[in-house]
Amino acid sequence: MTINNIARLIANVDKYKRQSTIPQLSNGCTPPSSYVNPYCPAGMDITGMKESDYKIIPVDKQVAQRMKDITLEEIKQGYGMSDPNNDPISDLIKTYDMQVPVKDRINAGWTLEKIHQKEVCKIFDFIRSRVPNWQAGQPFDRRILDDYKQGIDTTA
Repeated sequence: MTINNIARLIANVDKYKRQSTIPQLSNGCTPPSSYVNPYCPAGMDITGMKESDYKIIPVDKQVAQRMKDITLEEIKQGYGMSDPNNDPISDLIKTYDMQVPVKDRINAGWTLEKIHQKEVCKIFDFIRSRVPNWQAGQPFDRRILDDYKQGIDTTA
């Protein structure tokens, strides 16, 4: 490859960059604050966010209860594993997020996910209190979950 070929390649790259619809990133990882991601709904772009940017916010009590109910049902059906062909948790989060104001969407989804995670931990602790050394995916008598009461901490 000659120096002329290299110069042509560099010129073509610069030309391509100028024609690109992707914003030029100043620091190499995040777009400018004015950039709007055309591939996600308004208020749902998490580009450049850190975990510390998310906040727990109040969510509708019925939706939070529905999240807990779905979590319990999923654990019952899959012995603690989720069904790869059916994701009611994500469906509930997506549906709820589109009902809240744009400015709250990311935090509403984050809050619902935290409710789900906390409920999973409580249910797993409850199962382990009845079936020592149980691990997610291992079969157990599902009837033991009939005694599970939401919101009651089994660890003392």
